[in-house]
Amino acid sequence: MFKPKQQTMIIPQSEHLRLAGELAFLWGNAQFELPPLPQLSVITGIALHDRAYGYLDNLPIGEMAEERWLAVTRKGFFMPCSDPVADLITRIHLLRLVSGQHAPARDELAGEMRLIIQQQMAQHALDAALFQQVDRMTAFCDAVAFDFCWGEPASQQLEVVAHYTGAQSSMTMVRYQVSGSEIQLDPWPLKVRGYTGYLVGYQLEGYPEQADALLVPYTLRPFAC
Repeated sequence: MFKPKQQTMIIPQSEHLRLAGELAFLWGNAQFELPPLPQLSVITGIALHDRAYGYLDNLPIGEMAEERWLAVTRKGFFMPCSDPVADLITRIHLLRLVSGQHAPARDELAGEMRLIIQQQMAQHALDAALFQQVDRMTAFCDAVAFDFCWGEPASQQLEVVAHYTGAQSSMTMVRYQVSGSEIQLDPWPLKVRGYTGYLVGYQLEGYPEQADALLVPYTLRPFAC
């Protein structure tokens, strides 16, 4: 769960996932091609990229012990999924997180993850290089949702695939800025010219036993608007 420092509410991981999935659902236009994979599978993989936390989790981001975080990440990696494309998108994301730092427990889990991913790719005759390219989209959607749920102004730019042409796929740097309820993107990677939605947050006091809900609106728009 996310505990914005300046507010008395939390946003659970399930809502963070929902925003990342919404970005994936809206992705694609003349400048930004959709991955050459089943679209709903791509959306599912991104929307469930941290799938082990449950609906109303009580695991504060940034406060969990490393051992606990690794246990949750391992659980997410091995959760069942009947869609191999969606499953691999999620698993590659989790491997990237585990591989972000080196420590014996992390390295051991990462090695196990890599072997299973390789076997799954071979079993379904899927292109590992393509999935690494799609992971850039996962990382972008995750980062935007993460910073929004954290509740503080943030700005970052990440490289994503603009056009999928195999090993020569073209990349584009996309910048985003989060400020209050606004999320600005440049260049614009979505198929709509603007979008307003909401997440569900909860009052911090009494959570999760007393889930006192409140809506957290957000607006996606280009920088130029």
